Amino acid sequence: MQKKGYPLAYVGDVVGTGSSRKSATNSVLWFMGDDIPNVPNKRGGGLCLGGKIAPIFFNTMEDAGALPIEVDVSNLNMGDVIDVYPYKGEVRNHETGELLATFELKTDVLIDEVRAGGRIPLIIGRGLTTKSA
Repeated sequence: MQKKGYPLAYVGDVVGTGSSRKSATNSVLWFMGDDIPNVPNKRGGGLCLGGKIAPIFFNTMEDAGALPIEVDVSNLNMGDVIDVYPYKGEVRNHETGELLATFELKTDVLIDEVRAGGRIPLIIGRGLTTKSA
């Protein structure tokens, strides 16, 4: 899939159980994330879809700038090419446009966290913005 130019997503019915350490997120993002300019041996971004995502793993994915989404994944199969629309709360088949699942983001700031590269950079950035005003 990556050779065809598609980003990969980490998908499962139950995701992140028994993997509360940051190394679990780092391992997932090593294969599915994006290089961070000027930061060696670390990646950010990435997409994680799960019917249930363990809370600590969810938080660690947020911290890394990934987009964790709890969604029914029963209509997804290995090798499917999908489009995820976070603002609409939809997962669609890339080829046909068929609606495969709907979801709601867990928090309103999740997209902001992804844009900032994680929760901590978002908090720091907002703090600096407030102080400079």
